Amino acid sequence: MYRMLPKKFIVFAIAWLVIGLCMVVISYGELLGVPIGLTSIPLMVWVMLHLLLLNPVWRWVWAKIPWLSVHFFPDLNGKWRVELHSNWPRQLQLLEAAQSKEKEFDMRNCGETELAELSILELEADIRQSWWKIEMSLYNPASVTPIKQSNTISIIPFAQNGLQKSGILYIFKQENMTDNVSDSNEFYGAARLEYDFGKDELSGLVWTARMWQRAMNTASKVTFKRLPCE
Repeated sequence: MYRMLPKKFIVFAIAWLVIGLCMVVISYGELLGVPIGLTSIPLMVWVMLHLLLLNPVWRWVWAKIPWLSVHFFPDLNGKWRVELHSNWPRQLQLLEAAQSKEKEFDMRNCGETELAELSILELEADIRQSWWKIEMSLYNPASVTPIKQSNTISIIPFAQNGLQKSGILYIFKQENMTDNVSDSNEFYGAARLEYDFGKDELSGLVWTARMWQRAMNTASKVTFKRLPCE
């Protein structure tokens, strides 16, 4: 999350922390009878910053001050139920129309009611977040879809900006339990998710490079709903 902080803010925050510690050492060092030299200030700053940025510490602060989740960035740590609404049935609709000599189908001009229903897939996600990085793994506990697992390669958080909510951008690698010419058993994808503080949900869109050589790339609407802590 540190990447969302302006560099000037980081510099000024550290500078004020150093100044504050110097004043404490000068004012109270002798009074407390504890010999503290100014040369120990950098070590004290390093220790204090690391203590403040420990996960239990900042997560406790975030829980006490909800404003930070709304206006800076939320605490996403935990397990989530993931619901995907995939356009794969519409890909199949195009393939079937292409194979048929009688059936005609124009995806560009057809009515909404003529489109196949989006297929719903349910997964579970585990998000691990600190000040230094965010990691996420997706699993298919029910094993009712070809999806085996999905692991993130890179996650970039973005802060709230005007009407834009905070959220994450991420690139992932997905493994499927398929091994045939009509599907990919391994491919990459990307997603953009925004966080809704009122619902405690992440939602957005996912795009994949699945079967891109055959122009069969898939896309999905996705929603992450937080699961209760065990």
